[in-house]
Amino acid sequence: MFNLSNETDYKLLSKTKNYYNFFILIVIFLFTTIFIRLIFLSFDNNNTLISSKIDTSLNVLPTIYDSNKNTLAYSDYNYSIKNIKNKVKYLKRNVSLNQILESIYKGDPYIKFEKILTRKYPHSTITNNMIGHTNIDHKGVSLIEKFLSQNNNDIDLSLDIQIQKKIFDTLFKDTQYLNPDYSMNVLVDLSREEIVSNVFLDNRNLNDRFDQTLFPLKDLKFDFGSVFKTFTVYSAFKNEKIDTNEYFDVDQPVYIGSKIINDFPRNSEIPMQVGDILKKSSNRGAILVRRNLDCESEFKADLEQLGLLNIAKVGFGMSSVEPTVNNFRGSYCDNIPFGYGLSISPIQLINAYGKIITGRNDFNASLEKHKKQNENKYNKVSNTVNKLLFYANETNNELYINFLVAGKTGTADQVISNDEKIQNVTYVSFFPYNNPKYLNFTFMQNPKKSYGKYMTAGNTVKPTFYNILKEVYIYLDLSIINSKSKDV
Repeated sequence: MFNLSNETDYKLLSKTKNYYNFFILIVIFLFTTIFIRLIFLSFDNNNTLISSKIDTSLNVLPTIYDSNKNTLAYSDYNYSIKNIKNKVKYLKRNVSLNQILESIYKGDPYIKFEKILTRKYPHSTITNNMIGHTNIDHKGVSLIEKFLSQNNNDIDLSLDIQIQKKIFDTLFKDTQYLNPDYSMNVLVDLSREEIVSNVFLDNRNLNDRFDQTLFPLKDLKFDFGSVFKTFTVYSAFKNEKIDTNEYFDVDQPVYIGSKIINDFPRNSEIPMQVGDILKKSSNRGAILVRRNLDCESEFKADLEQLGLLNIAKVGFGMSSVEPTVNNFRGSYCDNIPFGYGLSISPIQLINAYGKIITGRNDFNASLEKHKKQNENKYNKVSNTVNKLLFYANETNNELYINFLVAGKTGTADQVISNDEKIQNVTYVSFFPYNNPKYLNFTFMQNPKKSYGKYMTAGNTVKPTFYNILKEVYIYLDLSIINSKSKDV
């Protein structure tokens, strides 16, 4: 305690008071400095806090939704921190308010902040190579995003993101096991002609990733192999050149020019009816069926009617690549029947099957959401082919019977160099066969493993489809399944 009667204590008290006053002055000075600093920052948004890169002229793009109003793409602002000393260097992008305040308190005059209008994709991992992207000016430059820049309205896609996620996860597992270069699965609602799910997985080296401006469903094309045998049989029935009871002697040599055509493995049950040609996937049988048709006026005309020789639209102003006819071995009319000589995109293959199995010649699957439901136009040809494909698709998988799944596999060799070739494996399926509701396209390029002895579509993508169906059937409208309905 201080003794007020002591002169020394008075001096100590006076000295302490001076220190206290000095401390108060320092605190007030620091507080005032910080306060003034914050005031100046608030008045200097254009030059100090936010850089001149703010472009308020950028237009917010419309929002993209799935069929259930889940957001797939939208516009929003975010902030980036950059250092403008010497050369502009971005330190952090899409930063939080706390990170901005932390940088402000440090007081570095070279640290600036930039408010940027960006495009955000909540489900980008499972919607890649489909929606497209925007440029630095926030304008859509590819795929659906490009359409939005011209349309300026929110849009609803036919995609169901819940089903898309289920299929993505299942296909991802099979892709890891079978190890293809890439894989793809497309699910189509046949009555609405809507693409419910479109999954694409690139399984190659990261340095070889696909260009994000490409939409594989429409931009890639392949020889799909034996799935084309369905078109050959369809054309023969349509032109009334064969019947289901007719036999074809596939044990006899079949030539295209000087090249002998073989079946693998060698078919032992001969002669074959048309159902067995599809079931055993006989190359010779498909050629013999086609040779009942006139090449130009019947077979080629039916390929064109099915859309296999023309571009296809997928909605939002997007169209597929042009098909390529490769007249190798001197006769496309004998090669196309069993799956070679015509390279098409997946959407062209899907639409061709859609036309056959629904009986609707104007069938066109699209990413656009449609309100109208279309009735299948049953006729003798479509019902006959559908029944044959159910027979040809026979498997011991319980889902085959439970959901009356019809389909056709295709395995095609693709030569990539003089001493190397890879295989494209495809499975087109639809269900229920007697009143088709859904169509599925499953594809892999160059799988390294299989579920069976041979590297075929039946041992790769066909099991993959059933793995997918097991996960998604509960989300599909399959209440119409009835094994006795509308069969002929």
